[in-house]
Amino acid sequence: MSSEPLKVAVVGLGRWGNTLASAIQKTQDMKIVNCFTRTPEKRKAFTEKFGCSEEETYEALVKNPEVDAVVISAPNNKHSELAIAAAREGKHVFVDKPIAASISDAKAMIKTCDDAGVILAVGASSRRLRGHRLFKKLIDEGVLGTIALAETNYSNDRGLYYTPENWQWYASGSPGGPLMQVAIHQVDNFLYLFGRVKKVSAAFNKIKTKSEIPDVCVLWLEFESGLLGTLGTSFISPRTTNGRYNYFLNAYGDEANLYHDRWDGIYTLKKDGEDRERIEYEEYEGLDYLDDEFEDFSGAIRDNRPPEVGGPEGLHVLSIVWAAMESAERGQPVEVAEVIGE
Repeated sequence: MSSEPLKVAVVGLGRWGNTLASAIQKTQDMKIVNCFTRTPEKRKAFTEKFGCSEEETYEALVKNPEVDAVVISAPNNKHSELAIAAAREGKHVFVDKPIAASISDAKAMIKTCDDAGVILAVGASSRRLRGHRLFKKLIDEGVLGTIALAETNYSNDRGLYYTPENWQWYASGSPGGPLMQVAIHQVDNFLYLFGRVKKVSAAFNKIKTKSEIPDVCVLWLEFESGLLGTLGTSFISPRTTNGRYNYFLNAYGDEANLYHDRWDGIYTLKKDGEDRERIEYEEYEGLDYLDDEFEDFSGAIRDNRPPEVGGPEGLHVLSIVWAAMESAERGQPVEVAEVIGE
């Protein structure tokens, strides 16, 4: 790859597509040159905002020789067909989480990108938050000793506002509800911090929302390492007037416990310590989690290496979500390997 910036096209120009585009604009190694969505008005607004061209069809976009890579921020159940079409034209692919809505779609994406020799990256941006980077450093340094238990929760009120006009309203678009749509970030954080998951038990419920998807679920996880974990998520949980919602991840070891809240920072409780102690971020000051994931994507293409979160990681995380749904349906634990088909 040359030293010129990676020329990218953004696909899916809603709220998050614009957020990703703003992050891309801040990176030196990427340049937005094109875009596509089905709505002409959205395309026009995007081109004016980011100074790029537009295409009236997705086929025209992936065949455009000026485009090196596509950044996909479309409904979950469209990820696979969009990524496959791009890969077949030799375009690198960045797809926002989840990798796809189904295991078969995810596998097809991975195979097509591998066969085409293009990079496939999954936008699991939450693991790149400063708190999770620090959390990982402390674990690797052995601060917790032997870790026995981890717990996490990601809940907000988004489910209360979906309407039939939103693709997230439908089970086909967002199976698993808040687990697939938001708490999948915490599933990826579990993978990042503690390794692969072996077995999942889960329960889902519908408390208040009117859409096709559940609005609350709880997972019990057994990791390949023997660690046990729990994950909770709700789509009817309030947020504050300044946008804060429930987001924490804690781990408990025989030497110390770590408590991470996205808004309040990281605290440790050490054996024989007097009280909980706040840990400063220091070396992670200034880290922007979205900038970081795009720098990794462009770097993977430039250096011909796997991205931090690629097809295998995206597939494992998705398989945990589907194992949870299978478990709730069967009323028993489900092996992740069974869901993947290993």
